[in-house]
Amino acid sequence: MKANLSLDLIADILSRLPVKHLLCLRCVSKLWRSLIDDPDFINLHLRHSLDSRTNHTLILKNTDLHTADLACLGPFAKLEHPLMSYNHGVEIQGSCNGLLCIRNIVEDMAIWNPSTRKYQVLPFLNSCKGYVCGFGHDPIADDYKVVKIIQLGGADGKPLESEVKVCSLKRNRWRKIQDIPCVSSFPVANGVFASGALHWVLTQKLDLSEENTIVALDLATESFREVPQPEYERMIYQLNVGVLGGCLCVVANHGDARVDLWVMKEYGVKESWTILFSLASEDVIGSLRFLKPLAYSRCGNQVLLEHDKINLFWYDLEKKKADDVWVPGMPFSYETEVCLQSLVSLNVKRRQQNGEDNRDIKKM
Repeated sequence: MKANLSLDLIADILSRLPVKHLLCLRCVSKLWRSLIDDPDFINLHLRHSLDSRTNHTLILKNTDLHTADLACLGPFAKLEHPLMSYNHGVEIQGSCNGLLCIRNIVEDMAIWNPSTRKYQVLPFLNSCKGYVCGFGHDPIADDYKVVKIIQLGGADGKPLESEVKVCSLKRNRWRKIQDIPCVSSFPVANGVFASGALHWVLTQKLDLSEENTIVALDLATESFREVPQPEYERMIYQLNVGVLGGCLCVVANHGDARVDLWVMKEYGVKESWTILFSLASEDVIGSLRFLKPLAYSRCGNQVLLEHDKINLFWYDLEKKKADDVWVPGMPFSYETEVCLQSLVSLNVKRRQQNGEDNRDIKKM
């Protein structure tokens, strides 16, 4: 007897598959193509991947981009990007829901889905001064936004201040928003997206008391706020923010002696900061200058970290032990980014200009 499965059951089954299989299954029938392309299914697949910690890739950036499945960390394959220039170099400005914001040496920027190979080039914005970027999702408008904080002033004893500009997929143009009376601290780092906001460690404020302040930009309201920090036990030499399991985290470097990784379990609540683990200099090879948390293992008992841009290691939260990761084909030094494999589309409903929608979504 022939079994007829409901579309809801088919969608639930398909939502557990990797994107590369779903792209092939679009050819099965018009019905399946319509189902897989439906925004509700795309969101279902996205939520399942986030909840189950599956369908994540690790991207290594050296001269080229290389990618591998996060679950097995290998083999790494070269990843062709859409912003080829004369030296082929590209910087990753941020990652969100399977989309990457990338920039090349001539300041071209694009939002790109490496899984579907679709991309959208952003309007050019000349930023001759120093700046940091950020990329994330506005959950209220269901829009993806790129943010540039451009440093202004600071010479001849003047206070440091920054101009902030935003470009969203729906508007497809740069616009100025609320300025902020501070600049990025050293080392310069792009914004970290968590809980609907981008986060930076900023310094030389006019009205804020902390020497280094965690500042958040709410992407829905486009307003800045200060994020309360943990109660550190000793002097901080370097402070970095990150995201781990969807939660905002802080890497507090106490010189060469120790590094603490704090996780904010309840966003915005100071009392919810918890030390996930501490690392002493004898726990890793080399210095403790830079640690970047990347992801939990699927079972949640290990954390993958980038160390000084030269090696990766898993830290076992139960055994309190670090194990180096090495895969053939890995470059000697690199920057890392975790990217979800998703079907998230760049075909958002855009505000019309002169009665026309002149969006040009491209495919590699």
